[in-house]
Amino acid sequence: MTAIQQVRTAVVNAIGSAGVTAITAYSMEELKKYASAVAAVGTREVSITRCGTSEYLGQRYDAVRGTVREVYGRSMELSLSLDIFVSRAVGANACEETAETVTQVMMTALPCGLRTQELRWEQVQWDKTYGMFRLAGTAKYEAYFTAESAGDPTEFTDFILRGVVQNHD
Repeated sequence: MTAIQQVRTAVVNAIGSAGVTAITAYSMEELKKYASAVAAVGTREVSITRCGTSEYLGQRYDAVRGTVREVYGRSMELSLSLDIFVSRAVGANACEETAETVTQVMMTALPCGLRTQELRWEQVQWDKTYGMFRLAGTAKYEAYFTAESAGDPTEFTDFILRGVVQNHD
């Protein structure tokens, strides 16, 4: 999973854990499937602030293998779209109510490697294209990733968003 996908997935999972329907890919047909408000998360802008494995963070002891692994980090700044859609039947007020919940999530429930720098909401408007009310939002984040040497100093694991639990095979 790419770094950007990891961030979008972490945001969708955090919003979903607060009881709000959240999706990453959306179309008019997808949005109309839901009877409640939907938070659609997309990518607006990405800026890599540190590339490669130039940020050495230290060592981590792998108790399972009995080895020491080198740990490296990098960060990325990005902006995500956080657009909330609701049907006419649900009503425009549901956009603002959902935005309040999403705002709380952005302040308290993200993984430790994802820090909200800014969150902006526009006014609720009728979106003629989707035939739904839409509250457009933008969230700016700084995301922190770590990677470990895989035994050989020239081999590394993928960079993983800090604070996200990984399944180890």
